[in-house]
Amino acid sequence: MNIQFKRIGLISKPNASDISPTIHALCQLLIELGIQLYLDPETARHTELANDKVLAVDDLATHCDLVISIGGDGTMLSAARTLVNTDVPLIGINLGRLGFLVDISPQDINEKIQQVLCGAYHEEERIILNTQVIRSGNVVYQQSAFNEVALHRLKSPGLIDIETYVDGNFVNSQRSDGLIIATPTGSTAYALSGGGPLMHPSLDAIVMVPINPHTLSNRPIVVDGKSNIGIKFSQRDKHKAQITCDNVILPDTLEGDFISIKRHDNKIRLLHPTDHDFFNTLRVKLGWSTAPQS
Repeated sequence: MNIQFKRIGLISKPNASDISPTIHALCQLLIELGIQLYLDPETARHTELANDKVLAVDDLATHCDLVISIGGDGTMLSAARTLVNTDVPLIGINLGRLGFLVDISPQDINEKIQQVLCGAYHEEERIILNTQVIRSGNVVYQQSAFNEVALHRLKSPGLIDIETYVDGNFVNSQRSDGLIIATPTGSTAYALSGGGPLMHPSLDAIVMVPINPHTLSNRPIVVDGKSNIGIKFSQRDKHKAQITCDNVILPDTLEGDFISIKRHDNKIRLLHPTDHDFFNTLRVKLGWSTAPQS
């Protein structure tokens, strides 16, 4: 068997007690194939592998040529943010609910993982966003987001006044509960629930989706993926706002802060089984009609 990936890192869902059987089965398979395994501390809790195989999540990429995420889309998002400054590909085993990103079920591990390791896979490059909070001319917070960046009003029933800019050009001023800035990957997540469009993951584009805008003519806008999006916000009562990057909550954002969001210089490499079909995923996960009969 011609194995393409010799050193593999495992990242699993934190504080999950029901994933041990899947981790044990995966580890057993990889060890039998002669793979050198490295685990993050969370995954190591479910195994009896030697301590020298346990590495901090940030260190996995330097020792591995492939990382496998075990959990749901949230686990995959965290893994992607960790790998954004590397060229290490990522694949997911789905133990969550919808699973738009993680497309190998525990029942298919033996077949699908072996196929991938032998080079039978479909690879995608997906964009990821980099967010900076700029205060008095200085970057005070910085975080990446694979799905979306969201600005919300915080602890106030009042709406936020938001100004948006694209490449320094003023787009609009809106009163709303907030704004979602999503990648094509994130178009099936929070942005979808906000009325945003579905975008094919191969697109180099970013969508801005208002959250409960006061003006009904305020609609989602899709811009080029190379765009630099700027956001300012204010409230009459001088309240704070909150920014989330995927499932990471940034410290409170203050009125007067400038939020800069643009595509990261690197892309995320996702591997899928050869039978992966984005449109089939939409049909299954969103409950669309079945494929036409031949």
